[in-house]
Amino acid sequence: MAVCRNNATPVARELPARELAAESAVRKSLPASSGAPIRILRLDQVIAATGLGKTKIYELQALGEFPMRVQITARTVGWVEEEVQAWLSGRVAARSTLPGQLIAHRHLR
Repeated sequence: MAVCRNNATPVARELPARELAAESAVRKSLPASSGAPIRILRLDQVIAATGLGKTKIYELQALGEFPMRVQITARTVGWVEEEVQAWLSGRVAARSTLPGQLIAHRHLR
């Protein structure tokens, strides 16, 4: 919003189409607001939550297979906790039966 120098009242300005598209994309990429505050996890917390190492986290991000980090300051990044938890839930939901469980299941028949 711009301010008119003559009367110091805010003046709405139209955003170019390119800026509108970028703003829309950012809004779509944000997690749905549930009213709860957004919690940012630091790398050590992500490592502890996922069991992954630093290198693997960055590799999966580069492949688009892990939530992207958020630039907090010029030298600080973090991950949205809700996105990391959703990723973990997806991994649990996608798992298959473990080989040991198959063997035990065969003996029960």
